[in-house]
Amino acid sequence: MLGCLRLQDITGFEVVVVTNTPGIFQDYTPFEHLKIIAFEQANIAKARNLGIAATQGDFVAFCDDDALPDPGWLRQITAPFADLKIGGTGGFTRGRNGISMQWGAVITDVLAQENRIELTKTTVFKPNDKTCPVMIGTNCAFRKSALLQINGFDENFAYYLDDSDISLRLSQAGWQLAILPECQVHHSFAPSAIRHKNRAPKTLEPLGKSKAYYCRKHGKPADIDMALQHFRDGQFKRLEQHFLRGELSSAQMFDLKKTLGSGFGKGKELPLAGSIKHPMPDGLATPESSPSTAAHIVLAGRANTAKLLDEKAQGLVNQGFRVSVVYLEFSPKYMQVTFSDLGFWQHHGGQFGKINRNESLWKWRRFRPKVFDECHRISKTRPIDYLAFLEPGRFDASLLPQTFGMSSLNGYKVLDDSLFWRQKENIK
Repeated sequence: MLGCLRLQDITGFEVVVVTNTPGIFQDYTPFEHLKIIAFEQANIAKARNLGIAATQGDFVAFCDDDALPDPGWLRQITAPFADLKIGGTGGFTRGRNGISMQWGAVITDVLAQENRIELTKTTVFKPNDKTCPVMIGTNCAFRKSALLQINGFDENFAYYLDDSDISLRLSQAGWQLAILPECQVHHSFAPSAIRHKNRAPKTLEPLGKSKAYYCRKHGKPADIDMALQHFRDGQFKRLEQHFLRGELSSAQMFDLKKTLGSGFGKGKELPLAGSIKHPMPDGLATPESSPSTAAHIVLAGRANTAKLLDEKAQGLVNQGFRVSVVYLEFSPKYMQVTFSDLGFWQHHGGQFGKINRNESLWKWRRFRPKVFDECHRISKTRPIDYLAFLEPGRFDASLLPQTFGMSSLNGYKVLDDSLFWRQKENIK
C-alpha cells in the first residue's frame, strides 16, 4: 500500500501509519513526511482518531493496509473539497483480482440498513438526517475541520460501521458528501483475528456489537429488535454459504451463531457517546497539490519473458517512472491485477481469457489487441503515457500508423522494444 502511495500522481502529502508493528518501518524512507504511530488495541475508530490528531493538513484520506490505491487516488479523492460545502468523499473498491467491483455506492440509514445504488459519475449528496452515502473506510477522505466539528470517530465502533456512523453524523451536521466512481482502490481481504483468508468469519461478536450499538445510537427503540433480527438472518445465511462451500463445519457454524448473540448483548450495554456538534468551522481550505511529472509506462510481453519484464520494470521504477507490466500467456486464463514488492503494477492473464465478468470464458484475440484492450480498461483510473512491447525484432509496424516509430493511441504513445529504450532519455 505504501508502495502505491509512492506512485501517486501528486506530491506534497504526508503519510501517517497507525500500526501494532512499528518496528518494521524503522528503515522505510520513501517519503519525506512519514509518521509512525504505535498502537496495540484492536480498535479501528481509535486508530483513525490517533492518525487524524497527527496530521498537519486540512484534509485526511484513509486507506487500509490490505488495499492498493490507484495512482490518481489521492488527487481524485480530495478534488471535490474545492466545494466548501463538502465534508467527506468516497470512492469505489475493487476485489482481489483487481478488476471485479467489490463495493460501489452504498446508502445507509439510521438502522445501518444498506442499499447499493448504481453510479457512473461523481455524485454529491445533500445533508440528510435519516440516510446518507457511506464513505467506505478503505477508500475515503474528509475535511479535517468537519471531523473535529463532530468530535471525530466514535471509539465504541472498534470494528464495523465506524464509516457508516461518521458519514451519517457528517450529513446530520449539515455537510454534503460526494461519491466518486472512478476513484478506486483494490482490496484483497487479508486474514485477521476475525476472518480467515477465504473471508469465512472466526467470530461475529464485533459485528453484532457494532450493529446493536449503532441502532441504539441512531434508530428508534421500537425499530431496533426488527433491525437486529434482519441482520441476524443475513449473517446466518452467510454462514450457510460458507458451510456449503466446505469452509465451515456445522460445529463452527453453531459457535459463530452464539458469538453474534454475545455481540448484540455487549452492544446494548455500551454507554452511548454524546452527539456533541461544534459550530460550523470558518476559514475552510481548498485542496492544494503539485502534479507529479513522472511518466506512466506500460511494458507488455509474453509470460515466458516475465524475468526480463520485471528487470526492465524495476529499472524504470528506480529511475522514478510509474510502471505497469502486462504478462500474457497463450491460454484462456482470467486477467488478475496485483502490485509487486518491486514497486510496479502487474497484470497477469491469458491471451484468450476474459477481463471483465460479463465476457465469455474464451475469446480469440491476437496478442497486441488484447494488450490494447487492457490498456484501454486501465487508462480511466491509471492514465498511460507510453506502451512498449518487449519483443525485440518482432514489432509489426503494419499494425499501426507509424511516425518515427511512434503512434498516438488514445493519448499515449506506442513503441517497440528497441525504439523505446532508444527514446527513454527523451521521455524522461
